[in-house]
Amino acid sequence: MVVFRKSDTTVLETEVEGVTRYAFGDTRIYRVGVESFPNHVTNMYLILDGEASLIDVGFNTEKARADLERGFQIVNGAFEEKVGFGDITSIIITHGHGDHFGMLEDDRLKGKKVYVHPLDSGIIKDYTREYIDWKEHAVQLVREAGCNLEPEAIFSVDQLGFQATDYEIIEVIDGEHIVNGYEVCHTPGHSPGEICLRVGPVLFLGDHMLSITTPHQTPKSSWQGAGLRTYLSSLKKVAGLEIELGLAAHEDTIYSVKGRAEEIEAFHYQRLGEVVELCLKEKNLYQLTSEYYRHHPDLIRASCIEELAVDEKILALEEIKAHVEYLLEEDRMTVASVQDGIVKYRSR
Repeated sequence: MVVFRKSDTTVLETEVEGVTRYAFGDTRIYRVGVESFPNHVTNMYLILDGEASLIDVGFNTEKARADLERGFQIVNGAFEEKVGFGDITSIIITHGHGDHFGMLEDDRLKGKKVYVHPLDSGIIKDYTREYIDWKEHAVQLVREAGCNLEPEAIFSVDQLGFQATDYEIIEVIDGEHIVNGYEVCHTPGHSPGEICLRVGPVLFLGDHMLSITTPHQTPKSSWQGAGLRTYLSSLKKVAGLEIELGLAAHEDTIYSVKGRAEEIEAFHYQRLGEVVELCLKEKNLYQLTSEYYRHHPDLIRASCIEELAVDEKILALEEIKAHVEYLLEEDRMTVASVQDGIVKYRSR
């Protein structure tokens, strides 16, 4: 058992068979990890404080559903709760990425209230249209990057097994209080509509901050509300909330939100410096991205981006493009040339 203290509040952290409970006052929070896809676990959080609420729901895969059902068994058995799917009244989606909302397909969740920021609610209301828009941005990024990827090799556009009318979708904004007084904190960057949620001494972080990984960055030219500058501003916002205990949507507990925010900020400033050094001679985005990750293969779990699947390469391009945009704004980099739609950059 881990005991976390902040001022006059004590949070007891207990782990049993992979399910972690965070308890303070009359509130119990349970972290249940579900494998959204191979080697990718999404932390779903069940809050019990007079109501039963879920924060994020993972993909609707057979493995994820089995993980969730096992989690509920442990919550009810080892922790002696009495809660089932029918008791859940509210679902809070931290942002509009599939590994956080896909299990809304599950019939046992339909009919609930779903809280989500308006900048990310579109993908829940009309997944196909939003996905097609994203794919068009990916095609444009690949073309201007100067690589020979085939964007059509990205996942096909599937229909999700739910409609907006299956839920009461409630759009929330920064500073709003929902459910039992939980405070919404809009933290755009990783996703335009990313939100954190303050519940007593705990801050639910979604993908805004993770304990090990630095969350993926999307170029602001792709989506309103994205971009590295926006993300760094959101990091500072969260660091200033004076909440130490952070519960992220992946990986493990963060015991110093401010400290982890400062680590992530330092990582990005270091990357910006490296990108400047790598681009002393003009390069297109693909060349720059390839060279950067040859120096940091640990960040992609491969020796080079050429070994990655198409969608993974696009994520790598997005990451470096977000940093290039920041450097262009800071006048530390310039567009050296554009030929046949391919953009080449050079450091100043």
